[in-house]
Amino acid sequence: MRRIVLLSLLWVAFLSPRPALGDDKGHWAFRPPVRPAVPTVRQGERARTAIDRFILAALEAKSLSLSPEADRATLIRRVSFDLTGLPPTPAEIDAFLADPSPDAYDRMVERYLASPHYGERWGKYWLDAAGYADSNGYFNADTDRPLAWKYRDYVVRSFNADKPYDRFVTEQLAGDELAGYAPDGDVTPAMAELLAATHFLRNAPDGTGESDGNPDEVRTDRLTVLEGTLQITMNCLLGLTIQCGRCHEHKFEPIAHQEYYALQAIFFPAYNPERWTKPNDRVVSVAGRAERTAYQRRMELIDREVKAQRDSLAAAAQRLKTSADLVKLTDDDLAKRFPAFASLREDVQKTIAVREKERPPPLEKVAAFVETDPSPPPHHVLKRGQHNAPGAEVAPGVPAAFCTSANVYRPEPKPAGRVSSGRRTAFAKWVTSPENPLFARVLVNRVWQHHFGTGLVSTPDNLGRSGAKPSHPELLDYLATEFVRGGWSVKSLHRLILASAVYRQASAPPEKAAEADPDNRLLSCYPLRRLDAESLRDAMLLVSGELDQRLGGPYVASHRTADGSVEIAPSHDGARRRSVCLQQRRTQVVTLLQLFDAPALLGPCATRTTSTVPLQSLALLNSEFPRLRARAFARRLDHEAGTDPETRLGMAFRLACGRPPAAEELAAARRFLAAQAKVYAGEKDAAERTWIDLCQMVLASNAFLYVE
Repeated sequence: MRRIVLLSLLWVAFLSPRPALGDDKGHWAFRPPVRPAVPTVRQGERARTAIDRFILAALEAKSLSLSPEADRATLIRRVSFDLTGLPPTPAEIDAFLADPSPDAYDRMVERYLASPHYGERWGKYWLDAAGYADSNGYFNADTDRPLAWKYRDYVVRSFNADKPYDRFVTEQLAGDELAGYAPDGDVTPAMAELLAATHFLRNAPDGTGESDGNPDEVRTDRLTVLEGTLQITMNCLLGLTIQCGRCHEHKFEPIAHQEYYALQAIFFPAYNPERWTKPNDRVVSVAGRAERTAYQRRMELIDREVKAQRDSLAAAAQRLKTSADLVKLTDDDLAKRFPAFASLREDVQKTIAVREKERPPPLEKVAAFVETDPSPPPHHVLKRGQHNAPGAEVAPGVPAAFCTSANVYRPEPKPAGRVSSGRRTAFAKWVTSPENPLFARVLVNRVWQHHFGTGLVSTPDNLGRSGAKPSHPELLDYLATEFVRGGWSVKSLHRLILASAVYRQASAPPEKAAEADPDNRLLSCYPLRRLDAESLRDAMLLVSGELDQRLGGPYVASHRTADGSVEIAPSHDGARRRSVCLQQRRTQVVTLLQLFDAPALLGPCATRTTSTVPLQSLALLNSEFPRLRARAFARRLDHEAGTDPETRLGMAFRLACGRPPAAEELAAARRFLAAQAKVYAGEKDAAERTWIDLCQMVLASNAFLYVE
């Protein structure tokens, strides 16, 4: 029965009319954005920015309006989580509440935009959309990517520096070509930054280091990496589904079968299955040619000297093993029988130890995407997408439907002496052009999504014909054109959105909106949102006073316990670092994060599902991580709030929820403390255990878990 249904769906898909190729400008997202006129609204006094007028126009059409502005305590908690992924500290809250200046809100926003934690928060969003992981994938093998973290740090630095978005993307697509990288040439630290950026093109799962089997299987594994790279590139940067084009003309989008392989040809010089480099060998040493040569010679000299010493010891042992009863003796046995051999072995071991200490420190390496073939072979269409069925030769190119007269894909002739083809530089220019209909729209839609929970287009990785329609198409184009006019500054985009009345409104839904706008797509109130997995974990650490705020560096390794859960050992150095620094292993997501919908990153993830399941509450009540945080939280209250229960309760809620407890919360907390005191009556640590339980309940409460 399932097979019949599948065949029926395929039959319908192939009979469905598809858009004409090459000239499909009818779909709204395939036309370059044009700045629309800001609408006139009846409630103009409610608008703080042009954004509000677009929102109000849609609300007024349904006889709705914006909700009143949220109070200051709510606003600073909202902004802090949105921009840094962390709750505000009591000192930050007090400073904002006490600031009487008219620009107090704007200055508060600026402080969080300037925080180094901003890059960690918004860098993680990018890393998800780019499919970043610290492992190679490939079923259960899922081997380590030891240098991928340098790309993660590059992304975080770029967001903190507010690197113009077009430059940010260009570096990831063609950083090696921008740097003038040449195989066997000098690689400076400045070049290393650009080379690290190209890891974007290495984020797809790549199990070719473990791939074995017959030649057809190996070829398939290699071509799968190329397909995954193209999928990430088009989904992340242009919000397009591309995979259908692998086997046939795309049934929904104006992408021809041949155009799919023309896109592949852009990356083919480095991902040629016949001239393949395994993933962990795709590294570049950061050093000059002379330095690399000297390093290699020094290492070879030490290797020879160490080998000579070991050979001399082995030869001495072989002189001693002259009779049959001595042949099976180990070196340890010989040392016990022959003092001269013991002395010789000791001298050899000392000499080897000295030589080993003389080894120079390893050269810095960076995992990069570079071309090393000065004459790459041509790429071919694969008939019906079959890896063993090459068809016609195909030149590098892009879908014609997304080109304009002012923006076409045109690689420049390769200068003499340059190895890299220049195809990706030309592609980057085409992608990042203001004329590209999708590039700016995709980014502003994603930023809107992370501020409001849902994008103006609710399918952020698909703005094509098969994606959702925008809720406010004119606003989307307004933001896209403002983004370009503002120099591609993501922080300026934040300022524009966060200054709006629609962002600053309260989250309580108006009664009359329930029927006219049940899903709050028109935004008659701010959408209540639960903390995402990383913010939940990081906020627990900050509230308990334990957050390790070191930035960057190698990942913190996770491990699988005997019961099958995945965790970070509490004793591990870095166990209390931010979640962005934890190992992002595709088959081993930290259990607490997975329960709260962190993705496995088998591909790009532009949006997450938000589930509500019993295991989440059970984890908050029973797992080790929340319990340890509650214990530290209770110690913090003991040190900073003293022994008075009322002072402690007030501080607990200010730290965890950003405000004093409401009357009903205070009454419930008092009852809880009294009840737990009876449970632990007679225990010498009764008071401590009671407060640990209270702190755990606060960390499991909706007031902590949700942002209003």
